[in-house]
Amino acid sequence: MDKPKKEPTTLNHSEDSKLCLNCGFPNRNTDAQCMYCRTSLVEDNGLFNWIRQTYYVLRWRWQLKQKRDNLESKTPVYRSFGFFVLGVVLSGVGIFVFTSAMSQNSFSSGLIALLLIGYGAVTLKTLFSSK
Repeated sequence: MDKPKKEPTTLNHSEDSKLCLNCGFPNRNTDAQCMYCRTSLVEDNGLFNWIRQTYYVLRWRWQLKQKRDNLESKTPVYRSFGFFVLGVVLSGVGIFVFTSAMSQNSFSSGLIALLLIGYGAVTLKTLFSSK
């Protein structure tokens, strides 16, 4: 088995989690190996290790934020088109059901129609709103 590159420390001095300094994955305190890269987890103490741990925590969070931002910014065209079609269909069906409910004096059908129109409008609003 390979020797670990770095020795991990506890995460924020919490008693129930450790941070793997090989890959940055947070682990339970009871784990003997990292759940992600299988590196041995050994505790260190001291200011230098605390600074190193803080660096790895911030790097881990930054990498997760970058991945999340990349996923959110790359919305495929077919997905946007699908949301547009869904919003238009829901609104159209809602308007149709609402007009038939008004002609039949049906309160429950009117409520269902308003929900359909609302879902369609929210779908279209989230599609065209800028973040």
